[in-house]
Amino acid sequence: LRVILGVVIAATAPAAASAWTFTQSGAGKEGHQAVLARHGGVYNDPDLADYLTALGQRLAAETDAPPEEWEFTLLDSSDIAAFARPGGYIYVTRGLMAFASSEAGLATVLAHQMAHALKDHFDDNTRPSNVPDRGLAPGALLDGLIGGTNEVSSPPPTARVTGERPVFTREMEVAAAAEGVRILADAGYPAHLAVSFADRLLDFDELSRKLNGRSEVDLFGRTSADKIATVQEIGKVAEAFPRPIIDVDYSGPYLSVIEGLTYGESPTQGFLRDQSFIHPALRFTFELPEGFSAEISAAEVAARGPNGALMVLDTTNEAGDRLESYIRDKWAPSLTRSVNAGYLFDLTSRTIGGFEAASAFQPYDVADGAKVAQLVVIRTVRRVYRFRAIASAEAFDVSLLMEEAIDSFQEIPVAVAARYKPYWIQIHEVRQGDSLNILTAAMPFREGAEEFFRALNNYPDRAVPMVGDRIKI
Repeated sequence: LRVILGVVIAATAPAAASAWTFTQSGAGKEGHQAVLARHGGVYNDPDLADYLTALGQRLAAETDAPPEEWEFTLLDSSDIAAFARPGGYIYVTRGLMAFASSEAGLATVLAHQMAHALKDHFDDNTRPSNVPDRGLAPGALLDGLIGGTNEVSSPPPTARVTGERPVFTREMEVAAAAEGVRILADAGYPAHLAVSFADRLLDFDELSRKLNGRSEVDLFGRTSADKIATVQEIGKVAEAFPRPIIDVDYSGPYLSVIEGLTYGESPTQGFLRDQSFIHPALRFTFELPEGFSAEISAAEVAARGPNGALMVLDTTNEAGDRLESYIRDKWAPSLTRSVNAGYLFDLTSRTIGGFEAASAFQPYDVADGAKVAQLVVIRTVRRVYRFRAIASAEAFDVSLLMEEAIDSFQEIPVAVAARYKPYWIQIHEVRQGDSLNILTAAMPFREGAEEFFRALNNYPDRAVPMVGDRIKI
């Protein structure tokens, strides 16, 4: 069992009554499986899970809810994220653990999310967090992943039902920042380390927007302004706590803990290699159009292109015997229930990659103009896949690129699927002669390798690794 810097968490006396109401506990328990389905499931590393729980319980000992009333889960997701759910359910992604360079940094985020739970910052009517507009009706995507919804009559699901991260107002984030720093400091961590890690997250948020066109940090708020306000509050509150006289090494032991952690995409969610999406577990591949960037999750692959173009791949378990009927009678109606839609046209049966398929086009109007969605369903031996390719009604060239991408869908042999392996965190001690160029060459990025290396290892500005430094590559 990995321990936290040699600290043993003492058992606490059982509380006389639960810190959570019956409603809070029920809501957290009800949504737990949906969270796992939506965010990649539990990351399979019992030692890391034990480490996360021990760290969470150390922080919990400084709250009004005893350690045994919290549930800490490590998700198999590359997102840099953590979130709370009602009843003491706290979720952390492996992407966050990979980005953090010290235990104090991870504890900062954990304490912040625990503060949300303690303050009961939850509202089922709040729109799920970090979910960009998918085109047509949002939320009609997950029937094959969370148990099968009625695509025609079900209302758009809430965060509680789908397992989405809840969204908090700026006021809630600022309040959680103040309480989180207090919890962190009371647990023995220097408060100023919360500020430095929060600043790192802000910097990486800006970097990911510059290189990928989107934020890869889902923490401290939904917008850049929210995140800045939250981090400023962390800095203001941290000033009230004195710095320790003796510095504790929270980094070295932590790096040993995360060595071998999967970095980036998971084999169970699929890999993006250049412009090819490959899913080795389900044994299929397709080519993304040039100029498109993809977001991969357990629920879907969403690729965004020029002028708001969007292509989404997910699955369904409600296709029935006839794919054309499924598009006409179930899928299209569920997608257009909240928009001004025209008539479905060019509904046809076809073959894609040797598999039975059907496709149609759905025009609709939204605030930024007329759109056309191509809806495609493909039935393989293993499951039924759905593509939505959405573009402006005038963007025929982009629509054609997405149609060609969908037509590239094909099965891959077992031997080919076996070639694709995930990246993982390796801890390297810098040696004489290890230049910045040599070290960044080990990073799996075509663009921005040095910037990602600096962000991942906390080397700001012109700082360079020194001999003896332990770094992540």
